[in-house]
Amino acid sequence: MQCPVCSNHLVTLEFADVEVDYCFTCRGIWLDTGEIEHLIRIEGGDDDLLKHTSRPDPNETRRRCPVCRRYMEKTLFGEAETVLLDSCKDHGMWFDAGELRKILALSCTERYSSPLIRRLDDMFTAQKGGCT
Repeated sequence: MQCPVCSNHLVTLEFADVEVDYCFTCRGIWLDTGEIEHLIRIEGGDDDLLKHTSRPDPNETRRRCPVCRRYMEKTLFGEAETVLLDSCKDHGMWFDAGELRKILALSCTERYSSPLIRRLDDMFTAQKGGCT
């Protein structure tokens, strides 16, 4: 699959029984339908956040789904704090760098002590460059 932001190839990583498609260039993450709910549930969080949606500014640049190549919908998730995500109703959601962490933090009661969030930080916020 190609990244909907920078068109580089996504790398598939296995994480908590979920295949995470990750772009090493822009640090975006693709999750197939149902995978974000699974990650929230195994973390002990509440996926009600994903039910509180609203439509953003219609002038936002739309991206194509990396699976079907149709334009994805822009959706704001959350109430007090919101995250703007790109979603394909048939295939999944795109998370720009840091957005998956924010969604997980907002959905979990123990936001900053979450083992899953710490692991995501370790995996996806590594320094650019070669091995040390």
